[in-house]
Amino acid sequence: MMKTLLLFIAALLQTSLIFAQNSGTDTELFIEVAEQGKIVVYVNDEQVGSSKGRFRFYDVENTSPTVIIMRNNRQIAKTTLSLTRNSRTIARYSSFDGLKVVKTLPMFDANQYALDDWDGIFDSTPDGPTRPSRPAEPGRPTRPTLSRDKIMSNQSFDQLLNMVRRTDFDSGKIKLVKSALNNNKISASQLTALVKVFDFDASRLEISKSAYDSVADKQNYFKVTEAFEFDFSKDELMDYINKKTSR
Repeated sequence: MMKTLLLFIAALLQTSLIFAQNSGTDTELFIEVAEQGKIVVYVNDEQVGSSKGRFRFYDVENTSPTVIIMRNNRQIAKTTLSLTRNSRTIARYSSFDGLKVVKTLPMFDANQYALDDWDGIFDSTPDGPTRPSRPAEPGRPTRPTLSRDKIMSNQSFDQLLNMVRRTDFDSGKIKLVKSALNNNKISASQLTALVKVFDFDASRLEISKSAYDSVADKQNYFKVTEAFEFDFSKDELMDYINKKTSR
């Protein structure tokens, strides 16, 4: 009886360990594809398309995802990558080298979220030093960053807004905005501008509701309804606001 109990406990611990290793985290995967044509990238069951050749996957569910790259509806690559938990993995595909991991970066540096940190990464080798950053020049603005729990500056917000505009599908836009607002505050006017970039009211509703807690001036949150096309969507958002404020 005791032996059976010990075996059961060991099996339970092993199962818990496997679950912990594969549960969803803040693991990100950025992929650049140096090929022309209609490119679609799959990471496990998630699909992302991009006309810019850059594909961003947020909250990757496990650290050993299967990546498939399609070019003009034809598979050109399929492989399994090894990711580092709670980090951003940068990978690049070319017909010569295939899909290779170039670098693994922390998503936060001194409590600042690196919104689109992969520029310059491809000028380095996977195990070599990265290109040194250019020192700040007098009168030259430094690259904007997003700080945790602080209202996003106009400069940082413009960077985020441009990234959302360059993202092809609403699903990708939603993930980008949610990731950026995870540890940042914005104004109701900024959220309104973001919501207007989405293609469909259903997506506008989803991101408006999820971003409610990130809005610093909640007294102005009603302004977000300006971004909606249909009255029933505005009514649904107003009902949501009333429920949140009545608690």
